[in-house]
Amino acid sequence: MSAPRPESPRAYRGRLLTPAAAPADGAGSPGAEVRYLDDALLVVGGDGRVVRAAPFAPGAFAGPVLDLRPAVLMPGFIDAHVHFPQTRVIGSASGPLLQWLERSVFPEEARFRDDGYAALVAGEFTGRLLASGTTTCVVFSSSDAAATDRLFRALQRAGLRGIAGLTLMDQRCPAELCVPRDEAIAAARDLVQRWHGEGSGLLEFAITPRFAPTCSRALMEAAARLAADHGLLVQTHVAETPAEGEAALREHPWARDYIDIYDRVGLLSGRAVLAHGIHLSPREWDRIAAAGAALVHCPDSNFFLGSGRMRLAEARARAVPVALGSDVGAGRSFDMRRSMSSAFDNALCLGDRVTPAELFVTATQGAADAIGLGRVIGSLEPGKEADFLAIRLPEYVHGEAETLQHLVFAPEAAAIQRVFVRGKLVYP
Repeated sequence: MSAPRPESPRAYRGRLLTPAAAPADGAGSPGAEVRYLDDALLVVGGDGRVVRAAPFAPGAFAGPVLDLRPAVLMPGFIDAHVHFPQTRVIGSASGPLLQWLERSVFPEEARFRDDGYAALVAGEFTGRLLASGTTTCVVFSSSDAAATDRLFRALQRAGLRGIAGLTLMDQRCPAELCVPRDEAIAAARDLVQRWHGEGSGLLEFAITPRFAPTCSRALMEAAARLAADHGLLVQTHVAETPAEGEAALREHPWARDYIDIYDRVGLLSGRAVLAHGIHLSPREWDRIAAAGAALVHCPDSNFFLGSGRMRLAEARARAVPVALGSDVGAGRSFDMRRSMSSAFDNALCLGDRVTPAELFVTATQGAADAIGLGRVIGSLEPGKEADFLAIRLPEYVHGEAETLQHLVFAPEAAAIQRVFVRGKLVYP
């Protein structure tokens, strides 16, 4: 049988908005620059990579050109922290973090032992991500291996780029969610073999301890070894609330502080992506920066649970990479445009300012840098894989500044028309 013929290049015409280049010091860096073209030609090769992103000129492309004007062509959003099993508990206002977990989240996550339910919600989850313009997601599954397998199947079927992991918990959690260390690590290892690198590299497995209070030292050390053996991303939570930090140190009194727990068990590295990072001491900030770890800012979730305000300016000052996360279900929307707007509000609450351009970069190229994919996605530079959106803004919106302002602050006026991953149309 002959090898399949490569697809022909495809071309799209529209306005174009993209990070100008990957920031040298990670996401959200001061002076983040974008490139805007009022009339652009985007050419995607048969391999799904960007060939050209340049001003439109008649005859510049030999084949047909799909004219999407006045839509804006831009990189797909990257949701660097989202919970698949919490899809149906969005808006469950049952108290601050630890109470909310006990009252709303843990009972819902227990339902994912039902294979049919897990499959149903996995389809809902991926559909809502795509409808929101998310092309890459970093996902917490439940502690159930079969449900995690269902998640990966749904990601593959949807054509999404996804990094996901089995949530590890072996203590201080409901019995139906608690999985002993050896069983959990064996399940994680099996999922690595089955899914890591699938979809021609679109899918990756991440080591996913929920957080230090629900993980024994032995479990975290074993998880760190598995991550090192396979070069896996590590995702977990840190310093979301003071009560969580106190619980972590009660369970691990041998540690100096919260970050020291992850550091001493081997989870803190340049492959670690830490959600929240609100209540960090100067020493903890220093350790995160020295390790090269990244933080995920989840402002909408932090507002909803009253968890506090993440200091984005501190991360900038220390060159700590920062991504944005919806943190569904504490986050109230899958739409990363809401996360960008909430990040602006978060900065104002701290007396800081952040520009729409910085927020746009944080949700695209900066997030790609934070999760280790900065050379692959995040902007529409030639050679990168073509994960991009066509968003239709009102016709009265013109120029770079107005486009960014409406994208970040008026998403209800911006309709997501098409979503592409590696050059393939995946939505609608």
